[in-house]
Amino acid sequence: MLYILKKIFFYFRKVEIYEKKKVFSTYYSRSFKFKIYKKLHNIKNKKILEYFKIYKDKKLRFKNNCLFLTLSFNKNLVSSGWLYLGNRWKVTEIDKYINSKNKLVIFDFITPPRFRNKGNYTKLLKLICSKFKKKEILIYVLSTNKKSKKAIIKAGFKYRETLTKL
Repeated sequence: MLYILKKIFFYFRKVEIYEKKKVFSTYYSRSFKFKIYKKLHNIKNKKILEYFKIYKDKKLRFKNNCLFLTLSFNKNLVSSGWLYLGNRWKVTEIDKYINSKNKLVIFDFITPPRFRNKGNYTKLLKLICSKFKKKEILIYVLSTNKKSKKAIIKAGFKYRETLTKL
């Protein structure tokens, strides 16, 4: 029954796609650390490893051409997300594939509640854009997620299109 409800739900959701347009200079306090992890065993920070205790299934992403992107402040994980390197990406929110050839897709960002509303998500997005300034970057968000859309635009992304299941 839950499976059927999920399939029906896909038809009513909208996802907005944004693409990187600007690259801002990104100078932050030395207390902020931006890291990119290609493999789980490379992560030594215990606070970052706690993420994988909560979201156990996300460990498998390392095997699917995904990189884990983190922003830490005084060794605390303040924001994180994922980057996909490949030709075709499945937007699970609407159960639809998008062409990602010659593009990077960033997705599934999380900011722990105590670090929200402090600009950490925007900082992380700007750092990602700065690191991959010569690459085309796509990010998507549910059309109802107003706070994420605001941070995405503030980080220099521009609206490209809205996708639905149909």
